Amino acid sequence: MMTKKQTRLRKSTEILSNAIETKWCHVDIDNKFEFLGLSFVIDESVEEYKVHNKAFAVEDYTNESYMDEILAVVNSDTTLSFYNQNYDEVEDVYATVGE
Repeated sequence: MMTKKQTRLRKSTEILSNAIETKWCHVDIDNKFEFLGLSFVIDESVEEYKVHNKAFAVEDYTNESYMDEILAVVNSDTTLSFYNQNYDEVEDVYATVGE
């Protein structure tokens, strides 16, 4: 029996079926974003959010990254989850304090 690859629609439907709240958040060039009044940062090791030709690092900057939004989700068990624009979970997301 062949297993079907999950489509973006199927992934998003599964995520939303277990969600209390969701929001697509803009990720800035420092990999930071806001959700529910809190600040979060995506670890630099997450390739799809790595910024190339970053402002202040190169003269002719473009601030390019593969993805610039992240889906923040409050699950029905009140845990937080984060997903990239392909609806794949991003685990290396951290809350920031005092920034």
